[in-house]
Amino acid sequence: MSDLTFLMLLFLGLTLGVVLSIYHVMRQKRRRSVLLLIGTLLVVSGYVLVIGNLAFGYGWGALWWVVVGLTMNVFGLIVHLFVISYHLVKKRRVRS
Repeated sequence: MSDLTFLMLLFLGLTLGVVLSIYHVMRQKRRRSVLLLIGTLLVVSGYVLVIGNLAFGYGWGALWWVVVGLTMNVFGLIVHLFVISYHLVKKRRVRS
């Protein structure tokens, strides 16, 4: 796999994560949980760090910030998955 293909897949994956997390937060009509907002903040700020440093950064310093951005993005997506699964389990328990 070439470097350009890898960067395009990374960009598309990160963009999809950001769009889905923001869509999920906007779709909730009831009270939004603090964890979901923190997860969205982590995803968006990680996305900005990664894309900004891939576009404008150079050297080892930029590589460090890309790693920090990816870590924030992945941690935010994990928080989203746990919050969504918790709400689904809670909804299932209420119905039964």
